Amino acid sequence: MKFLNCIKHRKLTADVLSDMCRHIGVMAGVGITMSKAMEILKNTTENKRIANIYGELEDRIKRGYPIGDSMEALGVFPEMAVNMFRAAEVSGQLEKTVNHLAEHYRKEHRTMTQMKAATLYPKILCIMAISIVMFVFLVIMPMVEPLFHGVDLLLTTRILMGISSFMKEKWYIVAVGLAVIIMLEPIVLSFHSVKCICDKVILYTPVLGRQMKIIYTARFARGLSILYASGVPMAAGLQIASRILENQYLEAQFYDVVRAVENGEPLSCAIESVKGLDKKLSAIIFVGEETGKLDTMLLSLAEGYEHESEMAINKIVALIEPLMIVVIGIVVGVILLGIMVPMWSMYEYLG
Repeated sequence: MKFLNCIKHRKLTADVLSDMCRHIGVMAGVGITMSKAMEILKNTTENKRIANIYGELEDRIKRGYPIGDSMEALGVFPEMAVNMFRAAEVSGQLEKTVNHLAEHYRKEHRTMTQMKAATLYPKILCIMAISIVMFVFLVIMPMVEPLFHGVDLLLTTRILMGISSFMKEKWYIVAVGLAVIIMLEPIVLSFHSVKCICDKVILYTPVLGRQMKIIYTARFARGLSILYASGVPMAAGLQIASRILENQYLEAQFYDVVRAVENGEPLSCAIESVKGLDKKLSAIIFVGEETGKLDTMLLSLAEGYEHESEMAINKIVALIEPLMIVVIGIVVGVILLGIMVPMWSMYEYLG
């Protein structure tokens, strides 16, 4: 029952949100009411889960609940979408707001797709490496082990043979251990302190950290520009935009930024204390504050970073691929040397 409840309240993906906002924008532009728009979306959506969500929204709106509160009650919409719909209800700019949201989630979906595509090849290499190592330990090593009886073996060879024997005789312990690690990983990462440390390490890793800073800065600038232009208060917009980053280390730093802004400090000064975003961000915000066009400057910065973030993803891939190959080569090389060196010693002795 708990598992089904988690499935029900799973957040909608960026492509679904983009499609929903785009259709709502079109219908709002021709004067269709929100309840009618939800009815149309419900009847034209093939996915039953998403159709049920539209149906629940339609029902709540017909009963007089605001769209923002209705979305929040369902628990499947991200905080940014909920607050922007609330702001649109107050300002009366629903069409403009949902079009901004549609574009935001379209770009977010594109970035996530690029990231998944970028990590596909390293994942394949990792699976291949694990398969090769398992084959060597479970098949090759047991075959050559009888040849090494009575031979003075290297420490590396003895370690490899010990690992091979353990994996062959106690394979169930290895299987249980792997299962426990896989199960514990999300639990361990759910602790704020652990996730914060991991996210910080990503930002300060040589080469990779610089590319991740560009991606995070582009995401933050785009999110804050849309929120600010839609009428969301700056303090609330900063809180939401910091959560869009999905980096606990960065998000924790924004508590002080929000407090400083609430106390009257300019955003350009407050955001300088955030470590992990591109340094140009505070300068661009300062220009926006001085000219009174903060949303425009943030949007221009985000668009400028779009290309850089794509290049950053490509650079990350270009960095990961050779590193994976080098690691695989080292692992396989150590194993092969552990097998071949004793065999060479035996051949020299026999010769």
